[in-house]
Amino acid sequence: MNPHNRYFFGLCVLGMVLGWVIPGWAGESDQGTSSLDSSAGIFLVRHQDTESLVLEQDYPAYIKTALERAFAAFAITNQKTITVSTGLTLEQIGALCQEEQVRWGIMVMTTMQDGLFSWYLGIYDGEMQYFRSYDSFATYVETGIFTTQIIDSAVEKIVKNWHDSLSSRWFDGKVAVTQGQRFMGNQDGVKVLFGSQDHFLEGGVIMNGVLTTAFHPFTQGVPLQGTLVKDRYWPRSFELPQGITDTTVLLPALQRKTRHSLGFGYEFRGDFFACLDMEYRFHILQDRLFLKADWGIWNDTSSLSEEKRALHQEYRFGVGVYVQPWNDAALRLFGGTGLSLVTASGTLITLADPLWLGVEYHFPHWALKAEFRLPEILGYRRDRYELDLADFSSYGLVGILLKW
Repeated sequence: MNPHNRYFFGLCVLGMVLGWVIPGWAGESDQGTSSLDSSAGIFLVRHQDTESLVLEQDYPAYIKTALERAFAAFAITNQKTITVSTGLTLEQIGALCQEEQVRWGIMVMTTMQDGLFSWYLGIYDGEMQYFRSYDSFATYVETGIFTTQIIDSAVEKIVKNWHDSLSSRWFDGKVAVTQGQRFMGNQDGVKVLFGSQDHFLEGGVIMNGVLTTAFHPFTQGVPLQGTLVKDRYWPRSFELPQGITDTTVLLPALQRKTRHSLGFGYEFRGDFFACLDMEYRFHILQDRLFLKADWGIWNDTSSLSEEKRALHQEYRFGVGVYVQPWNDAALRLFGGTGLSLVTASGTLITLADPLWLGVEYHFPHWALKAEFRLPEILGYRRDRYELDLADFSSYGLVGILLKW
């Protein structure tokens, strides 16, 4: 055979092979060869309501109806509605689709908390075993009809993304994680929220020092913001730089909101020693502005001065303020002003505290403190002894605070 003819014959054979293979490959739809019914879906519904509000409209039902209407436009019917009490893993969603022999698992997870209605919507492909489309949002229900408009927009968006994902043989949508995040913490009852306090998805509550969050199909490898909340504690934000991972995350401790505190300390007063101090604080603004009352007692048994050997008591009153930017900061600076009275063997001394300064390091229920005072003597009444006024020129104090 002529070399040119052999070359031409080879091209013809190659063309016939490709003509047979490519149409079959390109003609493969994303429906696959599974027996799952691509014209039907199941709705997986969960609603959490932390309050009893009388609403003008049943918003969870409105979302479900809107999704059913949107899917009906693509000739996909709702085969069954299943109510779930907890978050589901991808394996559980896939198992439900297989059990019902339907391709589409439509998740509708909603929460009502403090007038805020939040939802997560996801469309799971039971054949391909991943989420085709997912979205979350939140809005206050006081917006009335505007709430339904937001829901309509969210449903339209998620259905469009789902439909767009079917137009290509290779779905190039974002990959979703397949599991919840595991957390560890030393405070039971802490609630983990993904997002802020105003716009969030619930992850769960720390119990016995551990939590594996409910499943949400967050995008893999994308930073995820979160918030830790607990009743009577300051909330705290956190970030997962790589999003949901297999690594256990250790949560920081939350600081308790302080209304009252009781302090015990040791005070240094010039040549005096054995200076014991006890104080009570009432926080007008929690962990920010407080009133305080102190009682101290001391003497100097090593001194030859009868005045110093006498038992001294101080009654001190003042107002103080923390100056750190955040109420829940561990390291805190504070200052204040006040007055005090010192009594000793018939002598009464009036002191002014124009300014006292201190620093504290806080744990959830207690704190270490150090304080420095520069009191000024306003006057004194002597009945028996002439006291050395220099002994009242500067005070230092260290101690602890118990908070509740």
